[in-house]
Amino acid sequence: MYGENEYDPCAAPIEPILAEIYRTVSTSPASTKTSIDQSEDTLPDHDPKAKNAMRYPKVIDEAEIDSLPRLEFNTGIETAIFVSRERDDARYFRHGYCYMEPDHLDYHWDQNNFDESHFCLEGRIKLRVEDAAGRVIVLEAEEGEHIFLPAGYKYTLEATGVKSRFFWTSGPSPRVGLADAKEYSEKLTALRGE
Repeated sequence: MYGENEYDPCAAPIEPILAEIYRTVSTSPASTKTSIDQSEDTLPDHDPKAKNAMRYPKVIDEAEIDSLPRLEFNTGIETAIFVSRERDDARYFRHGYCYMEPDHLDYHWDQNNFDESHFCLEGRIKLRVEDAAGRVIVLEAEEGEHIFLPAGYKYTLEATGVKSRFFWTSGPSPRVGLADAKEYSEKLTALRGE
């Protein structure tokens, strides 16, 4: 059943990694990001593909997000998922940026078993929402505004005429990861240890 702790407690295998990260960061006047990256490389027994190996506190910056593979939802609309079960051992949610061209094609999904939120970083979000009775409303958010998308509705992202980007998060994250996007899931998994 979802929600059970499917993992052994991760404190024991992660403590050496965190100790090395914090030791490297605290003794290095160089960039924190560089120090953290180097600390993983210096651990001879760290296997990034092992269960829970990537489950530790970290900073994810714009450059890292920009370097991630993109999942195309439809023409002109895609996402980069930067916190996931596949890449980061995230148990309960996913994070990503959605990128939308001014004239992107509609992207529709039925959201049956997870909640989601969208925070508009630039441009606008236009979202058509349909409930179980077929009633429809349109929600729009501008930069700095947030939309909550609970489970149990049908959603469609529509073009706004302006280039847009939003931060999204969804949860719970299924144990199987991105089962409906297997090829993209495999790309994220392959990033472990890079």
